[in-house]
Amino acid sequence: MPRINLSVSQELYDRLKQEADSRYLSVNSLVVSELEKTFMTEHSFDYSIAMESLKNESEQMDVEFTLSDLPTFKNVDKIIIEKNIKESPASIRARLGKIYNEAVRNGQIAGVDRAIIEKNGSQEYKFISRAAVYVNKLSKHKGGLK
Repeated sequence: MPRINLSVSQELYDRLKQEADSRYLSVNSLVVSELEKTFMTEHSFDYSIAMESLKNESEQMDVEFTLSDLPTFKNVDKIIIEKNIKESPASIRARLGKIYNEAVRNGQIAGVDRAIIEKNGSQEYKFISRAAVYVNKLSKHKGGLK
C-alpha cells in the first residue's frame, strides 16, 4: 500500500488531532477517511462509525475479549458486501485493530484496557492466537449496579 508523508503546521495538527480523538480515530485514519470521501468514486469504509460501534460494544463486554468477539469487527465482510466497498476484509480489520488498540492505549474507551498476564515474574500483554486480548474493568462494577 503506498504511503504519503505530509508536513503540516502545529495548529492544523492540533485541530486534526482534536477531531480524530472525537471520532476515536488516529490522525492518519482521519486524514485517509476524509481523502477517501473526497476522491474515491466508489464507496469507502467509514472507520469513524465502526469505531463508535466497537466502543459501545466493548463497553458492554463482561469478560476478556478479542476484537473478533465484537459484532462490528466480526461482520466487516457483510458491511463490505452491503456497501459495495472495494477493499478486502483483512485490510479493513487490520486498520480497525490498529485504530482500536490506539484508542484503548489513549484511554478513549471507558474502562477497557489490554489484558495482562504474569509470565516469568513480569507482566506481559495477553494474546489468544496472536490476537490482542482486552478486558472491560468496569464490568466488575456493573454487577453491583443491577
